[in-house]
Amino acid sequence: MAIASAKKKDELAKQFKINPEVNAKLDAFMKAEPGLVEYVKELPRDQLERKFLLRKMQDQEQKQNYTAKVKAWLDKPEQADLVKSIKATVSPNMKPDRQEQAVVTQAKNFIRNQGIKLG
Repeated sequence: MAIASAKKKDELAKQFKINPEVNAKLDAFMKAEPGLVEYVKELPRDQLERKFLLRKMQDQEQKQNYTAKVKAWLDKPEQADLVKSIKATVSPNMKPDRQEQAVVTQAKNFIRNQGIKLG
C-alpha cells in the first residue's frame, strides 16, 4: 500500500471537511429515518457508487441545460445591449472560450439578481 504524499493528504482533508451544522442536521435526519439508513447500509458498494455518480451526473446535466438556456436567452435580439455591456467588462486578453464563459457567468448573475425566470 502506497503512502499518500503530504499534498494528497491536504487535498483529501479539504475534500472531506465536516460542517458541524450540516452534520447535526444529517444526524437528525438519520435518526428520523432508520429504515432508510439500514437500506443504505445494506447496499453493495458498487450500487452506492453508482447512485452517488448518478446524482453527480444529473447535477452536471442540470447545469449544462441551464447554461444552454442562458446562452439562448442572450442570443435574443432584445438582449443585445446587455450582451454588449457584459462583453465590455470581460478582459480582451482572455482566450475566446474563457471570454464566452465569463459572459455567460455574468449573465447568470444578472438573471439571478433581477429575478428573471427563464422558460
